[in-house]
Amino acid sequence: MSKDVQDFFSRHAAGYTASQGHRAGQDLAVLTELVQPQPDDRLVDIAAGTGHTAFHLRPMIAEAVLVDITQAMLDEATRLATERGLAVTTLLADAAAVPLPDASFTIATCRRAAHHFEDIPGFLRETRRLLAPGGRLAISDMTADDPAVDLLNRIERVRDSSHRSALSPKGWRAAVEAAGFAVQAVETRSEDLSLTRWLSPIPPGEVELASIESVLRAAPAAEREGLHMHDESDGLHFVKSWAVLVAVRP
Repeated sequence: MSKDVQDFFSRHAAGYTASQGHRAGQDLAVLTELVQPQPDDRLVDIAAGTGHTAFHLRPMIAEAVLVDITQAMLDEATRLATERGLAVTTLLADAAAVPLPDASFTIATCRRAAHHFEDIPGFLRETRRLLAPGGRLAISDMTADDPAVDLLNRIERVRDSSHRSALSPKGWRAAVEAAGFAVQAVETRSEDLSLTRWLSPIPPGEVELASIESVLRAAPAAEREGLHMHDESDGLHFVKSWAVLVAVRP
């Protein structure tokens, strides 16, 4: 993963710690319900960030390893785990190259992070390697149906230069199946957001709102309709969606 990803998350680690959406967004509840954590499960949380997903699951399972490419994010995760009395392990590593043994885990999660990956197929191959047969992969990431996903990617890159590519739900299903997983469920959850809320946890002063709004309003009608763009009293709104996918390693 490139240096701009590390730079971005090093600057904003504290913001992700405080982010309500990352800490308890509706996609986390859906992911938990679909993956059905058990007391003997061993979790590897890929691109774990400051640890919100792993911390939510840790009381339900036997073990959790948090993997991230940015040390500042793992430092925040370690601090939070200590404060909460949660036993976890952290590991600095790229999502496509995790130095852990084959078949070490029964659950792998990756939440609100995969759109930063330069090599999604490599991440999926590596996750399959880490999972024991019958292990479950649970992914949650921002999404939109085609062709609106193209507009989503364009505005995300204005907001955050470390953004690579969000996939449509169909795109995620195809990628996961191509990596050798059996998809069990793909669900989406959506939220109406103002531009300011959409920017969170990035401070509004870091991004030129007018530039983003210009990109949105200039987009083709089919793309704008796909994001359900509309004006409200506090400015431009659109619907942001999250795809939650759970698959099994045969």
